[in-house]
Amino acid sequence: MTERGKCSNPARVALLIGWISLWGVAILARLVQIQILQHEEYSRQALRSQQVTSELFAPRGIIYDARMDELAANVAVSTVAAEPMNIDDLEAAARGLASVLDLDFEELYARMSDPARRRFLIVKRRIDPKDESRVEALGISGVYLYEESMRVYPNCELASQTLGFVNMNGDGGAGIELLYDRELEGIQGQITFEVDARRRPFRGKVLVPSRQGNSLILSLDRSIQYIAERELAAGVESTRAAGGTAIVMESDSGRILALANYPGFNSNAYNEYPQELHRNRAVTDYFEPGSTFKVVVAAAALEQGLTRPDELIDCQMGALRIGRHVFHDHKPYGYLTFTQVLENSSNIGAAKLGLRLGDQRLHEALLHFGFGAKTGIDLPGEIPGLVRDLRNWSGLSAAAISFGQEVGVTSLQILCAINAIGNGGYRVRPFFVDRVVDEDGNLVRATVPERTRTMREETAAAVREAFEGVVLRGTARKAALEGYRAAGKTGTAQKIDGGRYSSTKFIASFIGFAPLPRPRISVLVQIDEPKGRIYGGDVSAPIFSRIAQEALMQLRIPPDQPLPVRPERIRSVTADDSGDFLPDATPVLPITSATETSEGLSQDGTVALLAAEESVSVPDFTTMSKRAVVERCQELGLRIQTQGEGAAIMQVPPSGTLVPVGSVCNVVFARSRPGRAGAPMAPARLQASAGKR
Repeated sequence: MTERGKCSNPARVALLIGWISLWGVAILARLVQIQILQHEEYSRQALRSQQVTSELFAPRGIIYDARMDELAANVAVSTVAAEPMNIDDLEAAARGLASVLDLDFEELYARMSDPARRRFLIVKRRIDPKDESRVEALGISGVYLYEESMRVYPNCELASQTLGFVNMNGDGGAGIELLYDRELEGIQGQITFEVDARRRPFRGKVLVPSRQGNSLILSLDRSIQYIAERELAAGVESTRAAGGTAIVMESDSGRILALANYPGFNSNAYNEYPQELHRNRAVTDYFEPGSTFKVVVAAAALEQGLTRPDELIDCQMGALRIGRHVFHDHKPYGYLTFTQVLENSSNIGAAKLGLRLGDQRLHEALLHFGFGAKTGIDLPGEIPGLVRDLRNWSGLSAAAISFGQEVGVTSLQILCAINAIGNGGYRVRPFFVDRVVDEDGNLVRATVPERTRTMREETAAAVREAFEGVVLRGTARKAALEGYRAAGKTGTAQKIDGGRYSSTKFIASFIGFAPLPRPRISVLVQIDEPKGRIYGGDVSAPIFSRIAQEALMQLRIPPDQPLPVRPERIRSVTADDSGDFLPDATPVLPITSATETSEGLSQDGTVALLAAEESVSVPDFTTMSKRAVVERCQELGLRIQTQGEGAAIMQVPPSGTLVPVGSVCNVVFARSRPGRAGAPMAPARLQASAGKR
């Protein structure tokens, strides 16, 4: 080797060593950067490519009825999802999925080709279980199934407007599902899967466990709900009506045992029905109540000391003039007791009580009974009804309101008001959710019944007695129960159509309670636009009878002694049922227009009178026993109102008077004075009252 070659080699070696050293330092620096400085970032990238994290669905809370039967539950279903960025042939994948899942190919292909959906796309939610294996058989990389929860309603249409439904996003869409959505929805968890190169999961780990939502235990009784819906549907269909509502409420507490609207819908397929059927009409719609409202005025007058149960009220043979206008009754009644005013549903008697109260006290009584305000029921969409400001009342308002016009009430409002008569004078807050429990069954909270006294117990008892007379002798004889004493009030109200009272559209209703003397349940039955038969006593009272009868049996309430059976040949005449209705009863426009005067009346402002079809001669009851008088009245088709015990000493109308079938006879009975056989004694107060006639 030359001298020159020897001198050049060390320099080259040093240069090479320097380059290698720099390269090693660079690699080391890069490793430090990757392994230390950017370790977390690269770890996350690795996990993203090696793992898939998704939400772990949380089951929605269960809804139970009062007997712990499931009304709303959950089932696990599969949803088909895709990652288009990891699918080699989008067109073939879309064609295969569309064929298996019965989807439109072009629409699905367009969605899968959308750049905004490259990372994730829901192909179809909640597929049929039989389609799961067919999707898996396609073997498409980037298409997978994941599990989620679907709400199901085992009883389909039962209590649909009350329960509501859960929409496709898992949110409550109506009814209790909507109002208690946050309570029912669970807490979502997280689960992570390790995936292979083809994005197929092979191992999973729960990061955050899911937690089921709280469950609701309702006051609603599934059996009673079924009975109410069955009888309501039969009643609506038999009268060719537009719809109807029935409510069964526990009298003392306000617990709703059943709430039915007809027609309803299947909560499992809610989107196949018109949205108007999702509305719970018992709390979202108001109407003029008609004769059922007379109880409010009667109870208020009694509470204020403006009348008494045995007072004789002059009904002026069915005509009452106020200014230029004349109000007429459905029959020409003379003197009726307070009780008989309600039994016979006298508009004139009710109007006179309303006039005694006066505008101010009547307005206060309406508010005191809860009208013009929400009941507080735990259902969405409740409205307060309508009670006009006192400044907007006319000179006719007190009389008109007294028999249920110029006010708007919901079905639940009027039920709560009349329920106060049954439970001794308390207005209750109705409710559905009795208890809330967590997923382990531990009590979260319980509903405490709320009651507000609206009248004295004596007032409620007096009106309750009159209500029993409505069932035994008045317009609601078809509401009578077998083995139980019942009481209630009928009503037939004209609907408002185009700002005027319709001559063809009516709301027939009956509201009652049973058994007496201490009612357990109050029941409302309301039929909307019945055809042919229109009166509450003829249409709604029989439905009440069937619902209440079976509900009391479901509640295992022992019956009283069997009630006496009326002779079959005594018929229920139409004139009796018409006692709860007076067409166009007031010369004022309906509640949609408060300031105008009505049109279409006769020149003197009178309203047509409904005449009876048959007449009978009143016999002489003097010296007859009460049982003999009752039997004789039943034979003749007359209704009887009695006072006292013993032998008959006085009667109104007098013997020989020709009266319509179905009229009321007042008969006073008295026992003999001690020590003077055969000398009957009449109570001084009754004699004085009779003398005023």
